Amino acid sequence: MKPFPFKLFVAFFMLVCVTVLSAHTYNVPMVVDTDMGLDDLRALVLLLNSDMADIRLIVTSDGSLSPETGQKNLNRLLAHLKHKTIPTAVGRNLDKPVPPWRSWTKDILSFLPDAPGSTGGAAASAIVNVLKTTESPCIYLCLGPLTNLADAFQSDSVIKKYISRVIYYGSPPSGPEPAWNTQRDPGSVQTVVDTGMKCVFFCSEDLKPLPFDQGFFKKIETLDTPVSRLFVKLHQSPTPRKLLGSGHFRIWDEMTIIYLNRPDIFEFTRKGRGVSILRGFDGPGIYDDYLKLAGYTADSHLLEREVVVLDTFPTRAESFKPDLRPMADKILRKYGMEEWKATVLTNELHRHLGIYSIIGAKMGIYARERLTAPLDSLTVVSMAGNKPPVSCLNDGLQVSTGASLGRGTIEIDDSSPRAAAIFIYNDQKLTLKLKEHIVRQIKDDIRAAIKTYGPLTPGYFSHVRRLSIKYWYNMDRSEIFDEVED
Repeated sequence: MKPFPFKLFVAFFMLVCVTVLSAHTYNVPMVVDTDMGLDDLRALVLLLNSDMADIRLIVTSDGSLSPETGQKNLNRLLAHLKHKTIPTAVGRNLDKPVPPWRSWTKDILSFLPDAPGSTGGAAASAIVNVLKTTESPCIYLCLGPLTNLADAFQSDSVIKKYISRVIYYGSPPSGPEPAWNTQRDPGSVQTVVDTGMKCVFFCSEDLKPLPFDQGFFKKIETLDTPVSRLFVKLHQSPTPRKLLGSGHFRIWDEMTIIYLNRPDIFEFTRKGRGVSILRGFDGPGIYDDYLKLAGYTADSHLLEREVVVLDTFPTRAESFKPDLRPMADKILRKYGMEEWKATVLTNELHRHLGIYSIIGAKMGIYARERLTAPLDSLTVVSMAGNKPPVSCLNDGLQVSTGASLGRGTIEIDDSSPRAAAIFIYNDQKLTLKLKEHIVRQIKDDIRAAIKTYGPLTPGYFSHVRRLSIKYWYNMDRSEIFDEVED
């Protein structure tokens, strides 16, 4: 059998996506399918934190968990990772025995609160609807049984042309020892293969998955990032801890995420119409990339702000004023380096710690995320006017986006001052407005400060500084703004 022309295969992926190491400036549309096992959770956390794809829909299948319980846990995870706007949908139940690990897997996210989701209804119809309305073909990433995709295809076979590739952590249906996802619903795998869609299978009888053992887990722990801390919680209950200690776990579903990030370290063999089967990989490369994906902070997908006159950007607590020192590391870890740089520089430019200037910095960073826009690439129209305190927003907007008066890329609209701004990048336009309940809270806090200390007195500014540090830490940029329709 001739090997699959791997260089051509890699070239395709290099055209549609650059690696995560280049700061995720690409946007690959994707539908994700999961049965919400522990390995699925690890894979989803790596994928969602990295922002390496534009996920249009996540559907749950009957496997490690029932589709209903899977969706409940999925919504918890999405809310925790600030992706609660991704719609989810529930697949159909299979008339199959419940796997023994379901008893402990169902409670694995019980440390997270229940969260409402953006429901897409039944999985098959949701898949059809999403695929038929996407602008370009989607990758279909399946981490569980292929039931949902097979059902969707049987419902409307036209969806085939809207799928660029099926990436499946499972084995082809014809093998003598099918992998578990394939065993769960072999008919669905055959249905998908028979469509002629390009399918990439990640389970091979000739390849053993790499160990996800105690030693590797310790390396993840020492990263001390949002992902690594979440991984620790995922493995904190007795059964996962015991299985981890016994060497049971392998790098299973996470292989597909590493492949999306580093296709160059995988090799495939072509077998039959459209089918490619994993035949080899670079083991050290897998471990290395896994740690890099787990090591990303809250905003590492943004293009990095390069220093101009500094050698390094200050991050150590002792570099800051005594009142900020206890919070510096917490703020940095919570929101990431790019927001940290923007807010620190904003405060220095603004000459005092101010609530609205910090909000401006957060708004600009959030706009860059939403528009996938590099620093210095946006045009901004601020509606904050020219009168403090709301106009202080303008300083944060300039620092966080790079749009400045000197560049001529920011305009101040003074007609109806409010904490809002319009961001333009290429042919995209985004309008953000600070949520009303936060505006009221700020007004109440400032009014109380004036009543206690008098306006613009040393006592007033000291109190506003304390408030600003509190707001800096508590205000999550993904939750404090409304997107305004034109």
